[in-house]
Amino acid sequence: MRGFLAPAALAMNVIDSALFAREQRELSGTLAVSSLTRLHDQLADQSGSVEWELQGGVDKIERPWLSLALKGQLRLVCQRCLKPMDWPFATEALLTQFSDEAKLDEAEEQDEELEGMLVDPALDVEALIEEEVILAVPFAPMHDHCGGTEGATEAGKKPNPFAVLAGLKTRKAE
Repeated sequence: MRGFLAPAALAMNVIDSALFAREQRELSGTLAVSSLTRLHDQLADQSGSVEWELQGGVDKIERPWLSLALKGQLRLVCQRCLKPMDWPFATEALLTQFSDEAKLDEAEEQDEELEGMLVDPALDVEALIEEEVILAVPFAPMHDHCGGTEGATEAGKKPNPFAVLAGLKTRKAE
């Protein structure tokens, strides 16, 4: 049976991560990019929002997990031309929960692809979302083709030196 948080719990955005998972609860919403304060220094501006969906469950060996799906669009700064660029993203994380650090470390040694976290009786959902968005942002975002470099070659209109050489070669052959 899937459960949902009461309206009072939604307003606080704090959950008991293990209980949420064991009761197979779900939460979803939209979070303004402006509220992701740890991300501000990587943004061109703070416009936009992040849609999110959090689900809980238990795996086949009775470990609680949280699945977090995020999608949205950020305005980043291109590291090539230093102009704003739209960066759409969609990411998912499956976080297996452990009661202590030793169990988490052991599980991660056995399964390199496992993403783990410690059980948190007061997990701040917004902080979790912000952390996953930060992890998704590229280290050095760049446009596929920067407008600044394309405009410079178009404005100069310098002749291709190889075309000039090719013209000289054809004149000698005549």
